[in-house]
Amino acid sequence: MRSIFLDFSTTTPIAASVRESMLPFLGELFGHPSCNHWLGRAADEAIEDARCNVSTLLGCHPSEIVFTSGGSESVNLGLLGVARAIASSLPERPHLICSVLEHAAVRQTAARLEREGWVVSLVGCDDRGVVRVEEFERNLRPSTRLVSIIHASHQIGTIQPIEQIAELCHQHDVLLHTDAAQTVGKIDCQVDNLGVDLLSFSGHKFYAPMGIGGLYSRLGVPIESILYGEGSEAGLRPGTPNVAAIVGLGQAAKLAQAGLVSSIDRVSSLRDRMHAQLEVLIGRRLKIHGDGANRLPGILSCELPGVTAEALQRRLPEICFGPSIPCNGRARSPVDNTLAALGLSEQQIANTLRISIGWPTSEDEIQRAIHLIASAYESLTDC
Repeated sequence: MRSIFLDFSTTTPIAASVRESMLPFLGELFGHPSCNHWLGRAADEAIEDARCNVSTLLGCHPSEIVFTSGGSESVNLGLLGVARAIASSLPERPHLICSVLEHAAVRQTAARLEREGWVVSLVGCDDRGVVRVEEFERNLRPSTRLVSIIHASHQIGTIQPIEQIAELCHQHDVLLHTDAAQTVGKIDCQVDNLGVDLLSFSGHKFYAPMGIGGLYSRLGVPIESILYGEGSEAGLRPGTPNVAAIVGLGQAAKLAQAGLVSSIDRVSSLRDRMHAQLEVLIGRRLKIHGDGANRLPGILSCELPGVTAEALQRRLPEICFGPSIPCNGRARSPVDNTLAALGLSEQQIANTLRISIGWPTSEDEIQRAIHLIASAYESLTDC
């Protein structure tokens, strides 16, 4: 059985050159970057080279990048770190705005801030899964100090109007964070173009290893550490740096920078082919969530009437695609917040599968997957 991996939005394989770049730091170059001997200096220089690669990808100064253990820690550092740094100077309960599309990392961090005295507002989206800018503007108030809006939905791939939101934030002297875990390395994420003050990202979403990520924090933004210990990363992230993973992240950023345009064109072409051919084989009852909106190149969120994604996955063990309902360890969320925000019923959500395509996906894999999915769907609807 030849497996077909179509779950690149959940995670990606480590690119060959990324793995090669890491190997010396898993072997002979094992030094601690805080040490003054040559092994320590080699590790420290490798970290700074990686920081430069990441800052080039994001269009910022290297000193504005903080390496973390991944996207969730980056979100926590960005939101909690800034919120706690500014809360004591505010005369009233500060206000945070998020959207209904946010990842659990943002939702749960916002809930933590609510317990710390912040007022939290949620902004809705339209039926395509795009944040309503007018509603966002109506939610701004004098006490609004911080905003967090996801750059692109992890479930349906819709890209949010961050530039418009950033303009409104800056008019009201409000700091803007975006969760860019799904977009860094896949589309343009130059921070000046977006207009954001803080941006979180995760390495394993763009061919770096798991367990590494980062936070862009614009120079001058007040932020404090949320962890305590022997400091590194400009005092914002204590503990021994994961040198090999940081090196891998830097190489992945370099690869993404070099191949961004060609990757966008190729991956979006494969996605559109899959959409068109599934529509022919399954029929017009196939629904694509976010269709008509500006979307990430590789995500196709499909609703298959009459068949659950779970039943389809059982029938197709050779295809790895993403669930409509995210799993978290042993617990399973009953309803995905993004799909529910579109107004879908629990049954419609259960019937939705997320296909996500990446750099390594071949045309042959797409063709095989199309016919396997259509055949499995037909057999299940005939039962």
